[in-house]
Amino acid sequence: MRLLLPCWVALAATLRAAAPSHTVSLIADPHLGPPAQHGLVELTRALQTKGWKVVPTSRAESATGDWLVFANVAAAPEAVKSGREPKQALDGPESLQIRKFTFGGKPALLLAGADDRGLMYAELDTAERVGWSTDPTDPFTAVRDITERPFIQDRELSVYTMNRAYWESRFYDEAYWTRYFDLLAADRFCRFLIIFGYENGGFLAPPYPYFFNTTGYPGVHMVDLTPEQQRRNLAALNRLIELAHERGIAVSLGIWDHIYRAGVQTGGAEWLKDYAGRPVPNTVEGVTTDNLSAYTLASLKELLARVPKLDGLQFRIHEESGLKRSEMDGFWRVVFTEMKKLRPDLLIEARAKGTPDSVINTALDLGLNLRVETKYWMEQMGLPFHPIHVNPPDQHNRRHGYADLLRYPQRYHIDWRLWNGGTSRVLLWGDPEYVRRYDRTTLLYQSPIFDVQEPLATKMEAQRPDLAPFDLMPAKYRYYDYEFERYWYFYQLWGRLGYNPDTSADLWQHEFANRFGPAGSEVATGLRRASEVLPMIVTAVYPYRLFPTTRGWAERQSLGAKLSQYASNEGTDTELIESFADAAKRILAGGVTAKRTPLETSRWFDATADAILASVRAAQSKFAPPSAGTIAERDQREFESTMTDLRILAQLARFHARRAIAAVHYNLYRDERQQMKAPKSGLGADAGAAELIAATQSERAAVDAWRQLVQDAGDHYTFDLAMGARDFDLCGHWRDEFVKLEADLNDLEAQCQALPPTQAKAWTPPEGSDQQPPVIEHQRIATAYPGRPIRIVAHVTAPSGVRSVIVKYRHVTQFEDYSTLVLAPTGQPGTYAGTIPGDAISPEWDFMYFLEAIDGAGNGTIWPDPMKEMPYVIVRTHPASP
Repeated sequence: MRLLLPCWVALAATLRAAAPSHTVSLIADPHLGPPAQHGLVELTRALQTKGWKVVPTSRAESATGDWLVFANVAAAPEAVKSGREPKQALDGPESLQIRKFTFGGKPALLLAGADDRGLMYAELDTAERVGWSTDPTDPFTAVRDITERPFIQDRELSVYTMNRAYWESRFYDEAYWTRYFDLLAADRFCRFLIIFGYENGGFLAPPYPYFFNTTGYPGVHMVDLTPEQQRRNLAALNRLIELAHERGIAVSLGIWDHIYRAGVQTGGAEWLKDYAGRPVPNTVEGVTTDNLSAYTLASLKELLARVPKLDGLQFRIHEESGLKRSEMDGFWRVVFTEMKKLRPDLLIEARAKGTPDSVINTALDLGLNLRVETKYWMEQMGLPFHPIHVNPPDQHNRRHGYADLLRYPQRYHIDWRLWNGGTSRVLLWGDPEYVRRYDRTTLLYQSPIFDVQEPLATKMEAQRPDLAPFDLMPAKYRYYDYEFERYWYFYQLWGRLGYNPDTSADLWQHEFANRFGPAGSEVATGLRRASEVLPMIVTAVYPYRLFPTTRGWAERQSLGAKLSQYASNEGTDTELIESFADAAKRILAGGVTAKRTPLETSRWFDATADAILASVRAAQSKFAPPSAGTIAERDQREFESTMTDLRILAQLARFHARRAIAAVHYNLYRDERQQMKAPKSGLGADAGAAELIAATQSERAAVDAWRQLVQDAGDHYTFDLAMGARDFDLCGHWRDEFVKLEADLNDLEAQCQALPPTQAKAWTPPEGSDQQPPVIEHQRIATAYPGRPIRIVAHVTAPSGVRSVIVKYRHVTQFEDYSTLVLAPTGQPGTYAGTIPGDAISPEWDFMYFLEAIDGAGNGTIWPDPMKEMPYVIVRTHPASP
C-alpha cells in the first residue's frame, strides 16, 4: 500500500486540476498493483488535459459519467460481470484487450490485462490515443478494439556505467529516471539491465564497494569513496529499482568484473599510465587471488540483502572479468551454489563469450534459473539476421553469434543482445522493418528474448576520471531536457514492435505529424532509409579489426584513413559479402560469384543516399517553421537536428559508395604489381598504373563526400564526441577524420603524378548489359528427421540462361562450414533438384540451408533475399522419424 499511495495522491491532484463539463467514470479495483495504478494516473492525466473530469470508483453501479471506463486484471473476480470481461481469454502474461461496448445505455471502454503489466499497457496505449482526440464529446475516437500478446517475451534495454562522472550525473537524478521509465513503460520494455565493469579503467570492478563495505573484508574499498557516498549510492539504486517496478520494469545488474587485473579491462584508457605506483581514482583495492571467491560470495549475499527487490544478475564468466581460466570452474561452482541458496528463482544470465560447458553444466545441475546471453552480430549492428557466416577467426569459439550453443535437447534459453551501441552511438535511428525482421530471428532456439543498448551507450567510456561529461549538442541546437529524449523513436520502435511486430504504424505516424506537421511523413521516410546505412556499412565494408564496441565506430570513422587500409576490409558476413580483394581477383580471373559484390554495394549506397536526400528536400519544402520565441521553437530545432543527421548519413553512404569502387581499383593495382600481367582480364601489362589512377579518382570523390559531411555536420555536435578511448580514435569529430583522408588523397595524387604515361585502360564497371540476377522460386522445407534425406527442388530462370544452381547447408552451429550440393536440371523447364543425404540431419541440431544461382551473364544471387528476410531457411529437426 505504501507504493500505491503516491499513485492515488497523483490521481487526486490530477482530478483537482480543472473543472470540465464532461465526465468519465473510471471503474477499477483500488488494489491493483503499482504498474496498473501508474497506467491509471497517466490515463487520467490525458483525459484531464482534454477537458474531461474523471471520477474513480470501484463499482459500476455508482458510475454516473458520460463515458464508463472499466480497467481490470482479467483474472480478478470483479471483472467477470456482464459486459466487462474480455471477449476472449487473454493469452499469457502481459496480454491485453481494449474494447468499446455499451453498458447501461452509455458508451463504455474495457481495458483488460492478463496481469498488472498487461493492464498498464492497455491504459498507456489508451492515454496516448486520448491525446490525439479532436472531438470534445468523445475522447476515445482514436482508440481501437484490439487484443494483443507479447511476441518477444523479454524486451530488455541495457545501459552502461563506463565513467563515474557521467553515470552519477544520471544516477542521482530521480526526475531523470522517472521520465526514463515513463518512456520505457509506454514503449513496453519490460526489463532494464545496468552493466557494471565494462572496459572502463577499473570503475565498478567489482561493484560491491561502491554500495557498501562487505563485513569481514575491511581491506577492500573503492579509492576515495566515503561512507556517506556509499549510503547515497545504495539508496539511489534501491530507489531506481522501485521507480522501475512501479512501471512494470524488472531490473537486473550486470556484474562483469570480479577482480581488476588490467589488460582488456582498461578499455584503452591511456591515462592509467599517469597513476603508475599510486592509487587509480574510482578503482577497487583489496581484492586478491587469495580472497576472490570468499569476498565475492560474501558480497553477493550482502548485495541481495541490501537490494532485496533486484530481479536478476548477469555475470561475465571468462577472462575479461579478471578471472583466470584455472579459476573459473571452482569460482563459479561456489558462486552458483550460494545463489541457489539465497535466491533460488533469481534470473541468472551467463554471458556466452568464453564460457565453457563445465560452467553452464554446473549452473543447470544446481537448478539455477539460467539463460545464456550472446552477441547477435559481433559488437556492432549488422543486417537484421544472424550472419550467414561469422568471421573465420571467431568461427570455432564462443565469442560472436550463437556458436555451438543451440544444441538439443534444449536446457536453457538464449538472450539475443544486439550491440547497437557500438554502431549507432550518436545519430538518430529508426527503421520499423529492421525491428520486425530482428524480432522474427529471436525465435531461433525458441528464445524470444532480446536486449538492445540505449543510444549514447558508450558516452564517456575510457575517459579521464577528472573529465566532466560533455553536452552532445550546443545549447542553441538543443530541443530536449534529457539527451535520451532525443531518441524517442528508437525506444518506441524497439519496445512496441518487440511487443507486437504488427503494431499499427499510426502510433509513430501521429508522433511525426505532431512534431513536424505536414513534413512528418517525409521525415519518417528519410529516417527509415538513413537508418539502413550503418547496418550495411557494418555488414559490407567493415574491417574485422574494429569489431569491438571499444574499437570501431561506423558513424564517425572512415574505417581506414588510408585507402590502402580500407582496401583490405572484408565485411563482417563472409558468406554474403565479397571482399574488395576477392573482387579484384575475380575480375582478373574473369570469374563469377553469387556473393554481394562491391559494385552492388556501391550502387546500393548511392541509391540510398539519393533517397535520403530526396526525403530531406521534400521535408524541407513542407516544414513550416514557427515564429521565433514560441513554444514550438523546439520543434524547429528538432527538425533541423533531424535533417542534419539525415544529411550526415546520406554522405556516409555516398562516401562508401565511392570508396568501395576505389578499393577494388586499388586491389587491382596491387595485384597487377604482383603479377605484372592481367590474365583473362583484357587489361594491358601496365594496367596497374591505370588502376592506381582510377582508384585515386574514386577516392577523390569519396573524400568530397566526406567534405560535404563535415559541412553538413557543422557545429551541431560538440567537436569532442568522447564516445570511447582516445587511443582507438573514438573521440573527436568528423572534421578530424577529414584531415587524415585529405592527407592520404594528396599522397595518392602525388604517386599518380609520378607515374609514366600509360595507354592502359582500368577496369570499368559494366553498364547497360544484363545485370539482373536469376530468379529463384523454392518451397521451403519446414521439418526434417534424423537419417532421412531431404529433396531440394528449385525453379530458376534468367534471360541469359542458368549457369549453376547450388545448395549450401549445415547444422545450426556456427562452428561448421557449409557443405555444397549441386542441383541438376530435372528435364522440366527451369527446374533443378538434388538430395541432401540423410546423415546430414542430426537430432542434436536444427538444420539450415540456402540457394545460390548464377546466370549466363555472370550475375549471381542468394535465396532467400538478404534484403528482405533471413538469407537461409531454418529447418526444425524432429528427434525421431515419424
